[in-house]
Amino acid sequence: MPSLSLIVLLVDSRAPFLREIYIKEIRKRWSHKNILTIYTKEDLTDSKSLENCFNLFKPSSRHRIIKLLNQTISSLKLTPKESTNAVIVMGATNSGKSSFINLLVGSKKTKRSPEPGTTRGISRHKIPSTSLIIYDSPGLFPSQVNKSVRSLLQLLNFLPSTPDCREEFSEWGYNYLVRNYPKRLRQFLPEDIEELPIYPSFLELLATKYKLLEKKGELSIEKAEAKFIHIVRSGLLGKILWGCPPANLQT
Repeated sequence: MPSLSLIVLLVDSRAPFLREIYIKEIRKRWSHKNILTIYTKEDLTDSKSLENCFNLFKPSSRHRIIKLLNQTISSLKLTPKESTNAVIVMGATNSGKSSFINLLVGSKKTKRSPEPGTTRGISRHKIPSTSLIIYDSPGLFPSQVNKSVRSLLQLLNFLPSTPDCREEFSEWGYNYLVRNYPKRLRQFLPEDIEELPIYPSFLELLATKYKLLEKKGELSIEKAEAKFIHIVRSGLLGKILWGCPPANLQT
């Protein structure tokens, strides 16, 4: 592991409470290393109070982030070994690590993988026109979280999932949206639906609207479920804030 001045923790701004979980994971290895939290996907969050929140696809974010990194490192009391201007980027898979590094480096130095757990090693990059060195790292996987948090992590593609658990986490996500963003769900249903149905019925309506069929012409609930998960992950619901009671983050 290289000598580092700073750890940058990227957190998806749609679920800012996950910061606490990832800091606990980092502290298991680096108990005293300085951590700067940066929130990503500013364009998809419903939160208006997050500090250091960026849209990584806006070129103007590059200058602001570099300024933030330099100011943060300058404010730290570093040992000679730590005074390297080297930063390592950590966070969940699909939290924006590749987009973050590519924005700062100015080219596609790292490839974004849609599958959690596929980045294996640490890669080194120089940020042009600065003295900063930035390292990529594999995604963080929390060791112990409660059922609701695990469902959210799988729904947003931060944790690997299997077809067997897809129904569970997608239904959890649907019920959360029914409670908190019912109007966002209605746009994906026929206009004559007055009340949001239970999850299985919602999938049938979704399959009907988008003509998701099996080979025999029957409605495909499996394809409808995959469609719903895609709607959530791609941000088609608009700005969403996924919340969870802090006391119940971990088991």
